[in-house]
Amino acid sequence: MNEDLQPELPIPPWLRLTKENIVACIIIAAILLVFIYSVFASLSTVLVKFGNDEFSSGNDNLGKASYNLALEFNSDLKTAMNRCNTDDAQKQYDLAIIDCSKAIEINENYFSAYYDRGYANLNLNRYDEAVADFTKVIEIIPIATGSIINRGIAYKDQRKYDLAIADFTKSISINSKEPQAYLNRGITYLQQGHSDLAISDCNKAIDVDEKDWKPYYCLGTAFGIQGKYDLATTNYNNAIELAQNISALYFSRGSIYDAQGNKDLAVADYTKSIEIDSNYSSAYSARGEIYAEQKNYDLAISDFNKSIEIDPNSFDVYVWRGNAFADTKQFTQAIADYQKALTLTNDSKANSYILCVEGVTYTKMGDFESAITSLEQGVIKDITNENSWCKSALENARHGIPTP
Repeated sequence: MNEDLQPELPIPPWLRLTKENIVACIIIAAILLVFIYSVFASLSTVLVKFGNDEFSSGNDNLGKASYNLALEFNSDLKTAMNRCNTDDAQKQYDLAIIDCSKAIEINENYFSAYYDRGYANLNLNRYDEAVADFTKVIEIIPIATGSIINRGIAYKDQRKYDLAIADFTKSISINSKEPQAYLNRGITYLQQGHSDLAISDCNKAIDVDEKDWKPYYCLGTAFGIQGKYDLATTNYNNAIELAQNISALYFSRGSIYDAQGNKDLAVADYTKSIEIDSNYSSAYSARGEIYAEQKNYDLAISDFNKSIEIDPNSFDVYVWRGNAFADTKQFTQAIADYQKALTLTNDSKANSYILCVEGVTYTKMGDFESAITSLEQGVIKDITNENSWCKSALENARHGIPTP
């Protein structure tokens, strides 16, 4: 029998749905979905609170498990946090702030969202916002040393040193095995000029983690400030052994060699620093200074040019280049650099020196009227009497005598 000609089977009455029944089913399904979503969202909220309690009690494993489970019961929160974490990892900090904020809107007690947003704000130098976020984490998890340290870093970068030290000290009291607390407290002491305290803390950081280069760098800087160059070099060597591609390490060791008069070693380190970071303006200018001292003026001016190209607002580089131009009798270029330098600093000591060398340069050009004007201003601004030679140059200029 042809199957196409078979009669259709009748639909049982109990399967027939009226429009009213269809609408009712849709409403019931929607209610069920809302109910399930509400139950899951509520369960997620409970799990977050439970996790916070466990974190606050020091039970990190149970806290993490509860947090992860909370995400599984709230897909919106999970999506927002995944994006928040990814943004931070990819250094897309503006996006991180947006996505972390969405997670906070979903659950205002999910502390990781505040931490990640605080991290983004810190990297964007938005210190007040970072402090607010890390403070919120600390309110939720009082023993959250990571946030205590990061808040201290934000305070340190704002030069609120007492608040920074208080946070680092608080972190140490909670967990004495956290090297970053010692390290950052040491760096803060260093910025305050307390090199002995810095040395003590950075040594403690090494005791906890001897494989981190940063405490050695801290020690090198502290010993350098104290004029203990051999100890400074030793610690920079240790740091370089652990991190061979950090340009600042070579620059800092080069500075020590420079201070010791080991110019060739200094040039080698500045050059290595530039090889690692071709935009390290200070390395170019420091190497240029040595070249100028060695009367390698072409190399010096080339380095000063590069430094200014990278950072056009460093007044001292214009002064050094101006001096190099003056020494090579390129007087017009020298005067232009001195005048540019004067627009970039209001420091009386610096202005006095610049005006004095500018005046001396004018005498070499035979422009004694301009020379006298510059030298008189230089003498007036020499309130510390560090440029006593400027008075002699002024007297020479008044008599029409160039200063060598």
